[in-house]
Amino acid sequence: MDKPPFFEGVFSVLRPRPLIDVAEWAERKRILPASGSSSPGPWRNSRTPYLVEIMKELSPQSKAKEIVFIKGSQIGATESATNFLLYRMDTLPGSFLYVMPTESDAMKLSKQRLTPSIEAIESLRSRLQKRIGNSLTEKVFPGGYVVLSGSNSPSALASLPIGNAICDEIDRYGVILGEGDPLELVRARLATFPNSKLFCLSTPTLEETSNIWRLYKESDQRVYMVQCPYCNHASDNEGYFEIKMELIQWTKGKYDDVMLHCPHCGVGIEEHKKPQMLAGGKWVAQNPGHWRVGFSLSSLYSPLGWLSWRAIARKFDEAGNDPERLQTFTNTILGLPWKETGESISQEYLARRVEKYNAQVPNEVLQITMAVDVQKTRLEYEVCGWARDEECYGIEYGRIEGPTTELDSGDPDFPSVWKQLDDLRRKDFIREDGYVMRISCVMIDSGGIDATTDTVYNYTLPRERERVFAIKGSSQASRPILNKPSRNTRNRCALFVIGVDRAKELIYARLKIDEFGPGYCHFPSDGAAGYTAQYFAGLICERRMIKYVNGYKKLFWWKPRDARNEPLDLRVYNTNAVKFLNPNWDVLEKRYAKPVKVDAAPAAKTTTYTRRPEGIDLNITI
Repeated sequence: MDKPPFFEGVFSVLRPRPLIDVAEWAERKRILPASGSSSPGPWRNSRTPYLVEIMKELSPQSKAKEIVFIKGSQIGATESATNFLLYRMDTLPGSFLYVMPTESDAMKLSKQRLTPSIEAIESLRSRLQKRIGNSLTEKVFPGGYVVLSGSNSPSALASLPIGNAICDEIDRYGVILGEGDPLELVRARLATFPNSKLFCLSTPTLEETSNIWRLYKESDQRVYMVQCPYCNHASDNEGYFEIKMELIQWTKGKYDDVMLHCPHCGVGIEEHKKPQMLAGGKWVAQNPGHWRVGFSLSSLYSPLGWLSWRAIARKFDEAGNDPERLQTFTNTILGLPWKETGESISQEYLARRVEKYNAQVPNEVLQITMAVDVQKTRLEYEVCGWARDEECYGIEYGRIEGPTTELDSGDPDFPSVWKQLDDLRRKDFIREDGYVMRISCVMIDSGGIDATTDTVYNYTLPRERERVFAIKGSSQASRPILNKPSRNTRNRCALFVIGVDRAKELIYARLKIDEFGPGYCHFPSDGAAGYTAQYFAGLICERRMIKYVNGYKKLFWWKPRDARNEPLDLRVYNTNAVKFLNPNWDVLEKRYAKPVKVDAAPAAKTTTYTRRPEGIDLNITI
């Protein structure tokens, strides 16, 4: 490690290249540990033959300097990267950097995959210097070292030069303030080494901003082609095709008849033929001659026993018309970026979508949430009803006028806005069938005005048992809508930080759904409910725009200077509320299927029928 970077780079050119490549080494030495693999034991290239060429390009025998892999899930991509790293440790030791989106991701990778893999290989286990500089994020061995880092760690990305690097899940990287793009920082560290290699792999995100998609489009664009086992091929080079979703056919709701249909002969191919097809497949460059090597592979190629076509077909049907689920399917299964259709939604179109409710709350509603936006002189609120799969019914939109900095006015004849909010959120809502419903969760914005932040915290803390919570928005593009609450506030109240960008993307996509069902947005025609022309103007006042940061496209939400966007913000908060509740729709539907007694309509106790999302713990201190 003490050797000057210049000499290390020069001497790396003079080292003899090993006789075997990464794929051959993996076949001979790699052992998959039980802690990080569903198929532990010796590595077999025959299981994932499509990874062989990728590993050969990662080998020193290949002249490729940048290798890009855009992919779906459960195809062994991370294992190919691990093979690359372990191969270098065993045959050509030197400096190596492995970058994950965050430090916690890097530590998880080390615990579950890298460290157990090193321990499983005798030649590596014996060389690892266990008492000198070794930790979860740094491995030291004779002739080299490995650093595992998060993309959010500028010190790790901008220090000593590195001989080889892996950048995993690069679409989840953010821009480091004052430093720039993590990928460029890694490239700068590789510049000293003439034979360095950079391996970038990731599932994609949005087409407009996806780094892995941009790199793949600027490569030789290789796709994996297979042959139909039933076609009569005049030569070995005929009849190749790419496995695509449009070639998979099945009976909806059945899935036992899932087949891949050959685009040449039209014959249905059973999935048990997949190993034969994968073994005879080959990578074909769509943009041959480009200096960067790029590979694209969907989860449809996943080996038998990993992710089946049947499971993929079921996931596709479950996604339905829900934009959020469809994007997840497109990104993680098809390995393709999600292309937005634009955010321009006609205000007049939305106004025409209002409908007459037969009661204040339609029978389809199974859960009610409330969102509150805090201004200096008023509270604005929206009450939303939720049906199965987050089909949304607007129930009531309104204002509570008055100063918002004090919880108690001291005058019972003129109650504060917060006392009025207590009365409002505890009131009964009557369903069409006579059931009495109550609001199950309230989310109150605390980040808009500094003068009211402490007031919101003091209001929510004693009411958390009633599911009344403080929130604030984050414009970090990679942050999910729902996050684990923090208690890092002045009075230790629970504070939810909402991924606002993703929530707005979801809401705009749902506003475009034309058919009743998952994600559809209903609005009442009754003017007393508050859904006026001004409401719809505020709901769609923002637009997604593109700006360039360090030469890269970044999306941000823009609104006109004088536009009132409270309706959009409130729908964001309500969306977070229902995701926090994580309703058990089956149980709730069964609960409300019972007829209401005419003499005494029972109040719906929804608290029993919600499931806490995994990882959400209101007692956690951050």
